[in-house]
Amino acid sequence: CLHPLRTTQNRILELAVEVTTLNVTLDAIVREVEALSTSGFVGSIVLLDEDMYHVEHCASPSLPDAYTDALKAMAVAPFLGYQSALTAVADIMIDPRWSEFRDLAVGHGLLVCWSVPIRSAQGALLGAFVLYHRELRKPLPADIEIINFVAHTVGLIVHRARTDSAIRISESRLRLAVDHADVGFWDVDLIHDTLVWPSQTKAMFGISANVKVTLQDFYDGLHPEDRDATIDAFLAAADPERRALYEVDYRTVGREDGIVRWIAAKGRGVFNAAGVCLRVTGTAIEITARKAAEEELRELNDTLERRIVQAIAEREEVQQTLRQSQKMEAMGQLTGGVAHDFNNLLTPIVGTLDLLLRRGVGGDREQRLISGAMQSAERAKTLVQRLLAFARRQPLQTVPVDVAKLLSDMGDLVARTAGPKIKVVVDAPENLPAAIADQNQLEMAVLNLSVNARDAMIGGGTLCISAGTVLVGDGHRSKLPKGEYLCLTVADTGTGMDAATLGRAVEPFFSTKGVGKGTGLGLSMVHGLASQLNGALTIQSSPGFGTKVELWLPRSMTVPAAALHIVEASEPQLTRGIALLVDDEELVRASTCYMLAELGYRVIEAGSGEEAMQLIANGQAFDLLITDHLMPGINGTDLARVVRSSRPGTAVLLVSGYAEREGLDPDLPRLTKPFRKSELAACLAPLHGKGGGPASEAYGLAP
Repeated sequence: CLHPLRTTQNRILELAVEVTTLNVTLDAIVREVEALSTSGFVGSIVLLDEDMYHVEHCASPSLPDAYTDALKAMAVAPFLGYQSALTAVADIMIDPRWSEFRDLAVGHGLLVCWSVPIRSAQGALLGAFVLYHRELRKPLPADIEIINFVAHTVGLIVHRARTDSAIRISESRLRLAVDHADVGFWDVDLIHDTLVWPSQTKAMFGISANVKVTLQDFYDGLHPEDRDATIDAFLAAADPERRALYEVDYRTVGREDGIVRWIAAKGRGVFNAAGVCLRVTGTAIEITARKAAEEELRELNDTLERRIVQAIAEREEVQQTLRQSQKMEAMGQLTGGVAHDFNNLLTPIVGTLDLLLRRGVGGDREQRLISGAMQSAERAKTLVQRLLAFARRQPLQTVPVDVAKLLSDMGDLVARTAGPKIKVVVDAPENLPAAIADQNQLEMAVLNLSVNARDAMIGGGTLCISAGTVLVGDGHRSKLPKGEYLCLTVADTGTGMDAATLGRAVEPFFSTKGVGKGTGLGLSMVHGLASQLNGALTIQSSPGFGTKVELWLPRSMTVPAAALHIVEASEPQLTRGIALLVDDEELVRASTCYMLAELGYRVIEAGSGEEAMQLIANGQAFDLLITDHLMPGINGTDLARVVRSSRPGTAVLLVSGYAEREGLDPDLPRLTKPFRKSELAACLAPLHGKGGGPASEAYGLAP
């Protein structure tokens, strides 16, 4: 639903265009603002009279009449003495600006006053919008926003109302002028071709009272843009067949002063019995002020209408964004939970197959079958990673990443993946700054985008992968906060997408490929990765003109660290110590236990956090804690904190199908399921080195 502040603003805009009196409108606006309050503030709209010194009107439906009557009887109220911007009086009891009015305010229980001037569109001071509080407090950003919004909107409303009033007064004066013959008369004698203008009419054409005039002076004095229409109306009034009423508004250009004036003229032709027009006579009134007021009112109405349309459009956009966010969140929770369960299933499968491959179990045929099973398990692992990336539950190891080197290293892989019909161009300058990202996930994202581009170029084409820095400002298509970002672009010359397809491109499981040719998770994964990294994903495409996908990443201010190269370790030469292994999944626990044993650990198993806590309480010795994160009861994160607190220096490794960042220590080592022995060894090596055990080189790590 729409935010209460936005709802109140929209309602105030609706009140602004309702046809009612100014007093009713202002009272209704104050009530809307008071209804928004959760702290019980009381509002007041105070308008000044023409001398800008006394209170003319006070819209204060919730203030005592005695207070408002006292204000009207005084000179300028204290909150009207500061006309620049918001004035927040935190305590009327001690503020010197309220010294003369303190007893009045405090006597009615008013302790705090916030006020902001109300001005017209031209900047003229009209009054003030005031909020009182009966308890001490400071304005919040939302308070300031609604105060400024009301002051600005009321300024437009009051200015429009006073303009309407000015028009009504002008029309009243016009009637009075007609009653007293204070109008310009004119008489055109068509038989003798003469024109009679009194001094009032001559003044409307910028001609002195003593100057003689002819009908040509009338024609010459008409504004060029109004001449034809005015003459046509005059001829229609003199036409015996038509005998039309001469009623027209036109502009004149003063012959002596050059001033442009608006004139409202009205008259009729006088005909003889034979139907000949003898004369055309009537009245003329200058309406320059009225026309100016009408134009100003029209501009004010246009401004209000535009604001209402804009407010409605913004509300619809917010509602659409909320609906999309809720849908994506629901699908994220579903896919994240499914992926977590799959990881628990895959962990013993991958671990066991890895063990069988390393031990060379069976003959060549059996080894080929085991290798094929491992490839399928790895594909399943990749699919689960995509699910987690979409659900934003894949734990990221964010470090400064050399994107230029990453793209350069991936060039051959992308070219082989794209095939011979597609030309692959990689453009990444060597001096490109690093980006904050997870290198493995970023490589997967680039590969996914490249595969999508390849599939869009069935007959061949060009795939261009580039990167560069971009300074993002307000209104940028990425909708990112202002700053410098690294933009990684994957562009193809393929079939492109229409607007409907483009609108669904990042939806999970949406794919334009044939059955069995795609999961529909590629762009969803990249979109999820961008969001996790506080970046963005933008797509530009049209049918027949290819597609350009931009991945926006935060720029890193540090240099990427040198990578460690992992080589397979030989069988352990000595015992590493005792490992306490905690996991509620028995198969996962068994597979991990085998790996730890091969790495030289003696393993103590626990099927829950509570069981592990009991072992610790009984004095069980161990050098390493390896625990699952998501378990019933005591989770792995809480267990790790207990061990770190009670046994400082003990190595800890958290293992999980996915790990939410909330509640995790930022420096807590993590390993994502499923994993092989080599991946487990790589995670344990730095922990073993820190704990004072055997050197890290024993795990097969070389700089």
